[in-house]
Amino acid sequence: MKKIRFAVAQLDPTVGDYPGNAGKILARIREAEKNGADLVVFPEMALCGYPVWDLANKKIFVREGLKHLDRIRRATAGLKVTAVLGFVGEGPRPGGRSRNSMVWISRGRIVGTYDKRLLPTYDVFLEDIFFEPGRKSPLIAWQGMRVGPTICEDIWDENYAEKPLAGLARKGADWVLNISASPYYRGVAQTREKLVRMQAARYRRAILYVNQVGGQDDLIFDGRSFFCDSRGEVLFRAPAFREGLYYFDWDPEEKSRPQVPGDPDAGTAAEVYQALLLGIRDYCAKNHFKRVVIGLSGGIDSALVAALAADALGPGAVMGIAMPGPYSSKGSWEDARTLARNLGIEFHVHPIRGKYQALLGAYWRQKRKAGKPVPAGRITLAMENLQARVRGLELMFLSNDEGRLVLTTGNKSELAMGYCTLYGDMAGGLAVIGDVYKTEVYRLARYRNSLGAVIPENSLSKPPSAELRPGQKDEDSLPPYEILDRILYLYIEKNYGRDEIVEEMKRSREKIKTSVRGGLARVVARVIRCVDHNEYKRRQTPPILRVSQKAWFGRRMPITNLFDA
Repeated sequence: MKKIRFAVAQLDPTVGDYPGNAGKILARIREAEKNGADLVVFPEMALCGYPVWDLANKKIFVREGLKHLDRIRRATAGLKVTAVLGFVGEGPRPGGRSRNSMVWISRGRIVGTYDKRLLPTYDVFLEDIFFEPGRKSPLIAWQGMRVGPTICEDIWDENYAEKPLAGLARKGADWVLNISASPYYRGVAQTREKLVRMQAARYRRAILYVNQVGGQDDLIFDGRSFFCDSRGEVLFRAPAFREGLYYFDWDPEEKSRPQVPGDPDAGTAAEVYQALLLGIRDYCAKNHFKRVVIGLSGGIDSALVAALAADALGPGAVMGIAMPGPYSSKGSWEDARTLARNLGIEFHVHPIRGKYQALLGAYWRQKRKAGKPVPAGRITLAMENLQARVRGLELMFLSNDEGRLVLTTGNKSELAMGYCTLYGDMAGGLAVIGDVYKTEVYRLARYRNSLGAVIPENSLSKPPSAELRPGQKDEDSLPPYEILDRILYLYIEKNYGRDEIVEEMKRSREKIKTSVRGGLARVVARVIRCVDHNEYKRRQTPPILRVSQKAWFGRRMPITNLFDA
């Protein structure tokens, strides 16, 4: 087998933008040709973007893609480099489902095709609904070698009866190519690499893994393409969260070669921060939002979202609005002002007291007219929520008036417990940290300050509070976040029941070193009830950027649900 120069194209496509995606692909093919590459490889569905959901069922969508695929084929007629890319192919039956396909193009000709065989239907994946699975695993004859083609899930075969890699090994594949659109979550890099290395060593075949990069709605793709030899040793790794063309020279006859070092940021706050930056940047760019607006409370959540937005889009694209209400402390909006000054973003103060009191007065007059009692000397839940909804109205007016996308600032802990207001602090276009637990919000904020102190220390150190009533603190009605977030993680991401959570918490109590008022079992039961009861709210959130293994979109629970966990 001859030496191969791979060009690994970590592409950031936009779903449905065939002209733009095809243009990117052709530019990368020409660049690879110029730099002497033998093979340039693009991710799964690079031509149409991923995921396409029900677009795959539209004949016009599939056929438009085939036109651009033919455009790419014709453009390679005078080139030496071979190109491999993913696209949506037509299914085997008229009117049937389409296929998730791979094509090999060389010198203006299609020299091989392959249809994905294993179609995932778990977590954020619903491919078996939209695609027809492939039935065969043909080898691709290329430059005297037999290459085994696979697409993403085809190598994640543990829970499938079919084992495409085993079949390719039996047929005598010299090495395996896998093109993927594998979305990011915290820890996926290690899981993904461990799996591919294990498969390479098991079947004694080198594997080139090429992954998509970029943001698509709530999903973030981290790239991190890599190559491992037949012993499972990683010899090449492309960077995380960066689009580009990366080269790797491989001599199949070479007996040994030093491994490349691992990614030091894998699984850290730095990695999650970079993922969120990419998610914001691509969501805004691909949906044509140039500017954003954020409600700044002076608390840690809005401070982190503002810092992320300024880093992702530039300070000039970000407006912060402080909206002090009747129970807001002076220190809070001053913290918001300090944050805005540190970030260099536009900042305004829009007090809501007058609007809140006017609306509340109107409601009380209506109640009195109807002969209903009006609460005296106490603040009701409706009154708390009215403040949040007045702020939501303020932000949505600014969004419409100035063409700014509203970034919401609620975290995963709040969304889980229902400590959020429909049409209030949940109103907006993108939920940036809705998949980030409160304890991790603090970690991310401290990480950002390690790069340059922008988030005021007071926002990091003061007790969290919605400030919707005098002296209010989150922990008046919630367990300490260190306890709460552990319960939520075990329930949401590990699917533990109450008793399992209690046992796990007891084993780890010495690490937490925090007491639980009311008894652990009772607190766990209350948390579970709150999570289940507030499913209806989470169905009405904006898209939530995914950074955990079990994000809200991938967790499909019925709203009407009387099962007691």
